[in-house]
Amino acid sequence: MNDISIESQFLKFPTSMISDALDEIGINGAISGISAQRYDQGRIVGRALPVKFEKKSGDPKAWRFGGGVGKPLEQVLKTMSAGHVVVMDLDGVINATAWGGLASKLAQKKGVLGTIMHGTCRDLEEIRDCGYPVWAKGVCPRRSRNDFTFGSINEPIKITDVNIAQNDIIIADQSGVVCVPEKNIEKILELLKKISHQESILEDQVLRNVVQNWDDI
Repeated sequence: MNDISIESQFLKFPTSMISDALDEIGINGAISGISAQRYDQGRIVGRALPVKFEKKSGDPKAWRFGGGVGKPLEQVLKTMSAGHVVVMDLDGVINATAWGGLASKLAQKKGVLGTIMHGTCRDLEEIRDCGYPVWAKGVCPRRSRNDFTFGSINEPIKITDVNIAQNDIIIADQSGVVCVPEKNIEKILELLKKISHQESILEDQVLRNVVQNWDDI
């Protein structure tokens, strides 16, 4: 049995290579249009905590109150724990957000590794100052509590054609975000070793200008 944790094994590989490995078995695991919200953000690897917020119906003033993180997000903060990567689906809207500085500090205190927003974030200076990793479509100062309410947590979600379920592996770096389904972890790790070996050989050939087969690049 391998004594190295699954997360540590994935940490060695960039998202681009992991996406290639997923492509080899016909899985699209790359979440498009979401990027790191700091230029020096390092790679993170953790278990998915999928969250879905729903567009509101009914009373337009529901959940409307003053400060704090809001009732829907409170449920997320109570569920998250060390090693999680929060993957939050707000339908990709860019005119409101459910994640900011206070949520980042609370998540960081609980050992959460980062947040992936299918939408925007706010309080960017505060997020960067505390060093909490966030990937998002961009930033927006407007809160979402008047437009969205809590939908589900730890139930499967789908973001840009990528299926994400509880305990899937989430890898995020400067190139973007990928999701490895839990049932495919072992196979993808095997493929990553093979792809990494092939690329190291090709890189050496390129550097020495002795490429044997350009079709392999």
